[in-house]
Amino acid sequence: MDEVKKFAVFGNPVNHSLSPFIHKEFAKQHKINIQYKQIEPESDDFETHAQSFFSKKGLGANVTIPFKDQAFMFADQADDISKQCECANTLWHDGGMIKAFNTDGLGFISDLNNKEIILTDMSVLIIGAGGSARSIANSFANKEISSLTVMSRTQENIDRLSNQCSGMFDIKKYSEGQNFDLVINTTPVSMMNREISFPKDIINSNTISYDLFYARNSTKFQTWSKDNGAKNYYDGIGMLIEQAALSYKIWNDFTPDTKSMEKMIRSI
Repeated sequence: MDEVKKFAVFGNPVNHSLSPFIHKEFAKQHKINIQYKQIEPESDDFETHAQSFFSKKGLGANVTIPFKDQAFMFADQADDISKQCECANTLWHDGGMIKAFNTDGLGFISDLNNKEIILTDMSVLIIGAGGSARSIANSFANKEISSLTVMSRTQENIDRLSNQCSGMFDIKKYSEGQNFDLVINTTPVSMMNREISFPKDIINSNTISYDLFYARNSTKFQTWSKDNGAKNYYDGIGMLIEQAALSYKIWNDFTPDTKSMEKMIRSI
């Protein structure tokens, strides 16, 4: 019998994650045996759990909130995107070293392409300025957007993101009264038991909204966007699938077919 390859996703919370399902479907395409488990460390205990996983023949791991910054620091090496964003969503145990990658931004762009969303000349608002926001901002390099604005209550995070993107474009801080062609939510507001308090005028009748989070039906941010007049409103399942496919290729040198995956997930 073929050796079982061991993978995992680290996050907190992580019990809702679709990553085990997605990667097991990719493995069926690839015709290999894998084990893929969910690991939920406490906020200050990522490194201990990651060391344990990789010491027990763990080959690769996906990393979600709130551990992406810690995953980058944990690795022995990092790809260029991870270095620019200072966060990682993919770890690979290769040649006795832990290598960090960030496939979030490329996965996001792939999903926009699948949805035939043309970024040229778009005004873009990113809500939040943490690790996911840095990954998304990085993905806009060379996409000829008209402007990139960030809304965050944490000035330190805005400054960090601005410094990261200084060689690519200027980051604008959100000011009242602006609306945008594309609004991207990178905050966990859809997972929280409270009302959304974002300014309603960020949305107009032509706005496309995109929530990095996902739900069985609609996320809270999708519903809020629709109620405030957004033209189209997407959750993050498409991005999740595309970034997972990139992670899978890093670990296994195999490019999965993602075309039918979203429909399969929606039907679960």
